Amino acid sequence: MLSPILLLCSVWHLIFSSGNDYLDRFLREPLSLDSGYGKTFIWLSEDETAILGYYNIGTGSVDEDLAGVKTKLGGAIHINCFALDKGFHGQTKGFTEAGEKINLSDLLLYDCLQQTESVRDDYVGFSFITLCSTEEGFNLYKRNGFEELDDSMRFSVEEEPTKGVILISN
Repeated sequence: MLSPILLLCSVWHLIFSSGNDYLDRFLREPLSLDSGYGKTFIWLSEDETAILGYYNIGTGSVDEDLAGVKTKLGGAIHINCFALDKGFHGQTKGFTEAGEKINLSDLLLYDCLQQTESVRDDYVGFSFITLCSTEEGFNLYKRNGFEELDDSMRFSVEEEPTKGVILISN
């Protein structure tokens, strides 16, 4: 299994194309290195000549608005960006005991969730993991236990248009 490394300027020259212009641009912009926004982790090929995928995680909170009364429900780790190179989309890496496919995208997401658990255990407590999904990524998150936000729940995002906002409660 490949381990993620923190994004460094030295890998910007490597080719990466997820098929989503916003996610591809983010990886090459200075914001991807801005610790005030989040931390970017990348998966490199074994020979370190290609970026297989990446994710960026930051912090936030989830609020609920009921009848005009806003209440903070808890802190959150927000998956700001999550992308896999399009050459690896749908690549099966194994099967569950129930016979369901495990794709490379599932492994990258698992790695991302392990990273968030490390943050929770060692640095900052939180109640939620949040993200905004593209239409293409929606099923990945649903099959990995994420749920859509209730209509009364909100979190702050500055993302591309999405199919729906989803979260997992921890």
